[in-house]
Amino acid sequence: MRQLFAKPWFLPAVMLALGALFAYWGLIGRGPLNYVAAAILLFFALRFVSTTQVQSRPVSGVDAHLAAGGVVVYWRPGCQFCARLIRELGSGGRSVPYWVNIWTDPEAAASVRQYHHGNETVPTVVTSDGHFVAKDAESYDRAKAAIGRARPVV
Repeated sequence: MRQLFAKPWFLPAVMLALGALFAYWGLIGRGPLNYVAAAILLFFALRFVSTTQVQSRPVSGVDAHLAAGGVVVYWRPGCQFCARLIRELGSGGRSVPYWVNIWTDPEAAASVRQYHHGNETVPTVVTSDGHFVAKDAESYDRAKAAIGRARPVV
């Protein structure tokens, strides 16, 4: 199941399909609450579409990228905090970090667990100076600043 949800497009696609199904049920007269459910699902589908716009890379290149002055972001599809960071970086900033999907790379998940005492807490931003989790406004600003100073992925 984890491998299925590891695909960044899977969650938005499921939400979009379910939203369309609820909208259809509303159209055929199965109650107005179907429209509410459809709107909620479509809203979240749109929020997670941004996660399909990052290119995940293998964990084997992390050390070389950090040594070159880059920033690594460990993430996973379906994570609201990861989706927020991706949205806040904008289209220009998304190409700078070295993105590693912890659900497609077991070694990446192990690295994140090592950083966080056994927990797979994401998004974990790693720089040559250390690591932190982007979870609030202050840490998002810190992540954007680190990514702004970083060397882009080649």
